[in-house]
Amino acid sequence: MIQTSVSTKYQVVIPKEIRKKIKVKPGQKLDIDTKGNQIILSPKPGKRAWVWPDDYIKNLRGLWKNTKDIEKYLDEERNSWD
Repeated sequence: MIQTSVSTKYQVVIPKEIRKKIKVKPGQKLDIDTKGNQIILSPKPGKRAWVWPDDYIKNLRGLWKNTKDIEKYLDEERNSWD
């Protein structure tokens, strides 16, 4: 069993092994509940905010991969905003 401590501000550190296992990222919201005398933390379901720069690089890589003329594509996109 992994242990952690409660700080004087009632903060706890989620150990690295647990963070990796449930894929918790900085800034991510967690649901908190109790069951008997246990505290249960669960990653909030749904969309999480992207973390700069890792999520942006991962999700935007290859965005223009199949676009032959980038300038033409960008012009068309800009013109569609009017």
